[in-house]
Amino acid sequence: MRTSIDLDPALVRELKAAQSVTREKQATIIRHAIRVGLPLVVNRFQSPRPEGYFASDYPLPKDRAELEAALARVKQRPDR
Repeated sequence: MRTSIDLDPALVRELKAAQSVTREKQATIIRHAIRVGLPLVVNRFQSPRPEGYFASDYPLPKDRAELEAALARVKQRPDR
């Protein structure tokens, strides 16, 4: 599939720098950049996960829940 894109001057400079380092064609570098960067773009526009989404995947051990409850009952005062 052929398509064209407009690159700003700063991006053209970065592309030329990448081309000189990698010795690859511009089209190859652009394809690699899209493959690597596309998941980041998609992730940026996804809605955030609801609170507790992963809770069932990472259950807290019973002793940790008891420890946190015990620590919550302890009176604490600020350090001086």
